[in-house]
Amino acid sequence: MKRQHALSRRQFMQWSSAAGLATLLAACAPAAPGGPAVAPSGAGAAPAGDVIKIRYQSREPEQAAGIQELWNEFYPQFRAENPNVEVEFLPDPGANRRESSLAAMVAGNAPDLLEFCCPDSAYFMQKGETVNLQPLLDRDAAEVNLDDYYAYQFEPWKLDGDIHLMPRFTGTQLIYYNKDMFDAAGVEYPPSEWGAWNWEDYTGMARKFVKLEQPQTWGASNYGLNSNWLTQYWVRGWGANMVDPNDNTHCALDTDEAQESLEWMRSFIWDDNAFAYGSTVGLGVVELFLGQRIALMEMGPWNLGVQADGATFRWDVAPMPDGPAGHTTHQSVDGTMIWKGTKSPEESWTLLKWLTSPMYGRLYIHYAQKQPSRKSLLPEFPTIMREANPLYDEIQLEIFTDSIAADIGRPEEMFREDFATKDQILKPAFDRVMLLGEAPVELIARHAELATRFNRNEVTIENLGAELDKLQ
Repeated sequence: MKRQHALSRRQFMQWSSAAGLATLLAACAPAAPGGPAVAPSGAGAAPAGDVIKIRYQSREPEQAAGIQELWNEFYPQFRAENPNVEVEFLPDPGANRRESSLAAMVAGNAPDLLEFCCPDSAYFMQKGETVNLQPLLDRDAAEVNLDDYYAYQFEPWKLDGDIHLMPRFTGTQLIYYNKDMFDAAGVEYPPSEWGAWNWEDYTGMARKFVKLEQPQTWGASNYGLNSNWLTQYWVRGWGANMVDPNDNTHCALDTDEAQESLEWMRSFIWDDNAFAYGSTVGLGVVELFLGQRIALMEMGPWNLGVQADGATFRWDVAPMPDGPAGHTTHQSVDGTMIWKGTKSPEESWTLLKWLTSPMYGRLYIHYAQKQPSRKSLLPEFPTIMREANPLYDEIQLEIFTDSIAADIGRPEEMFREDFATKDQILKPAFDRVMLLGEAPVELIARHAELATRFNRNEVTIENLGAELDKLQ
């Protein structure tokens, strides 16, 4: 069924009212303690009569048209309350976002606000390109209400304990499954409760869909088990970490628990032929699932709209299976930063507060089918989604939000020198073990030791190539 896009004025005003837009905070004045989260004020913006222009670089690869509709609905309301702040909305730029953004920063003409996903969200903070938001968060604490976010939301975005980004949305990794394939194979559906199944159940279930003759089918897949967040949530399921949570210079993939989890992943791919990841697969996970070449897909809520529009079969979602150490999942790291080179920090902060407000979160659910970051919005997520598209009446959307309410899962783990560590040190080992199937998981342990020495400045970037050669 086609998704409904437009909001009626009545719906919009109801949502805006629920967010508390009636009362705006005065500049630098604290809100009433203990009050509800409200849509933000224009506190600290330019004097009346002076119009300040800022640029906002959005990110929305899955529902680009929806985010444009959202902006068309949102921006008049923002301007009505902040008439001296004019915003140029820049749609998702597509590929090479990191490189193009860094080039713009070096040139001195980057947008005032930029949105990034995954390691990129910490990359620019580590490069020193972000405004430290902590003083602004402290000043406007009652208005922003950090207690409205799940426990680990800001871990990747802290530098010396200070927060540098605010969430765009928070997405929980779940298992999508093809009900038609399950019915045809006579396989029972996955459970709908967290903790009701584990990695052994998952592996056994996936094996039942393996067919080696062409067209080949596998049991499950995700974006790729590499030096990334997809590997991290499985490692945490074994009670281990890629990045030591108490020391971001320490790569902990050489522990017994981490090595056991990595061996399970390697075996799932190469021994069972049940997990579609390898140099011969040739298709991405979404294409595999929509093409009914896999029965289970590890995926977040950002793909709900893609599934609703593209699936020709019945499907649903289930919790991630437990590992030996208990519950595990990923909670996405998608954030908005203010560029340090902005000439309008207060106006940028005003917009950022609106972009992370409950009102904007409701619109984001409706137009982009994204799971909200604020805990106060979690009960509304299934309702708004189903009002926008009745297809979701058949989907267990509550499983996404149950994980946030219970603080299940963690965001991506970031090294002190995150990009170079994952891309240059760990990825070559993961490629040989997981992608090519030509090396044992012990190779990842040896690269982990080098990753630690690199993050502790015992190995310089100039000497990294020589050190990597020693591990071949």
